[in-house]
Amino acid sequence: MVACNKDDLPTIQRISRQTFYDTFSEQNTAENMDSFLDTAYSTPQLEKELDDINSKFYFVKVDGDIAGYSKENAFVDYFELERIYIDKEYQKIGLGKMILDHAISSAKLMKLPEIKLGVWEHNDNAIAFYKKMGFYHTGQHVFKLGDDPQTDLLMTKKIRTK
Repeated sequence: MVACNKDDLPTIQRISRQTFYDTFSEQNTAENMDSFLDTAYSTPQLEKELDDINSKFYFVKVDGDIAGYSKENAFVDYFELERIYIDKEYQKIGLGKMILDHAISSAKLMKLPEIKLGVWEHNDNAIAFYKKMGFYHTGQHVFKLGDDPQTDLLMTKKIRTK
């Protein structure tokens, strides 16, 4: 895992747009996908996220190549793993677990008792992975993809901080 900085914005933007498209385009309209991608991964939006002192981005690499990234957010009483974005050619080789292990280590260093994340209710592969890694369903919220209100499941994993 390699920490990112503002100079990495173009790479973060490319990975964000491509992995989100690869994962969700078949289940959503082109208009909603374009609207979301143009807003969520715009240069100003990503600059704002990279400037946030409570957020950290990390690249995950395979043989020197950037295979994806994670975005971690630290709050007063919990840690959020906001994004695990891995290029489709590098999926299913353990990078998700590597990213999750890094997030757990970060949460422990900050003495935060739990990690939270949101996952689309129809992303069965991700839900199965998170359950396997010890996350459990704790709620839900609305995630707007363009003009389509969708449901994200909120999942939590308790962390031993001692």
